[in-house]
Amino acid sequence: MVKTIFIEGTYEGKVSLSDEVLDYLKKYNKIGLFAAVQFVASLKNIKEQLKEKKMTVVTSKAKRCCVEGQLLGCDCRSDSLNLEEDVDVFLYIGDGKFHPQALVYGNAQEVVCYNPKSNQFSVLTEKDVDKNLKRYRGSMARFHSARDVGVLITLKPGQEYYKKSLELEEKYPEKKFYYFIDNNISFNQLENFNFIECWVNTACPRIGLDDQEAFRKGVVNLKDVL
Repeated sequence: MVKTIFIEGTYEGKVSLSDEVLDYLKKYNKIGLFAAVQFVASLKNIKEQLKEKKMTVVTSKAKRCCVEGQLLGCDCRSDSLNLEEDVDVFLYIGDGKFHPQALVYGNAQEVVCYNPKSNQFSVLTEKDVDKNLKRYRGSMARFHSARDVGVLITLKPGQEYYKKSLELEEKYPEKKFYYFIDNNISFNQLENFNFIECWVNTACPRIGLDDQEAFRKGVVNLKDVL
């Protein structure tokens, strides 16, 4: 296997919260602060701004991250962040919605997203992912009634759960499990296996949450059915 080196790209501009964001956040006392890896180095200045406004800042090193304050899109379970105390709201520094939506999936608090490049902010709540969650609950019901289940396996580092997936056979002896191994999941190809009644995703958990529409037979994440 070819060795791979991942090099972080750090945003070189100065990052400061706008007065509009600070004014919005003042109704909260304790703020959970996270960022995309490009903006982690800027969190020190953000913390100082919030503390000047008498706000308590809480952060942590998530399970899959190497540095404190970094957020990944797969940190979508309440225990992924390793937070030692509850917060009133989350503040995410970065662009795009993929990463902060992970916080919405795993926590009940709203997420304030500040984009340093556009100097704009938005707010994400459970309403923004409610449609996906309803479909997911439907997929869970479909899994429990299914007899023939397809298990999607990837060999990508950090997402390889083949051995763990074998526990499905012990937990659900009445079901027949078929294992499909590929590093890249092609949703269109899944239609070729029309005998499968439901799918179990062992790769990135966001596939099971964000891509419900792509699975005509429904899909659930491995951890949820184990």
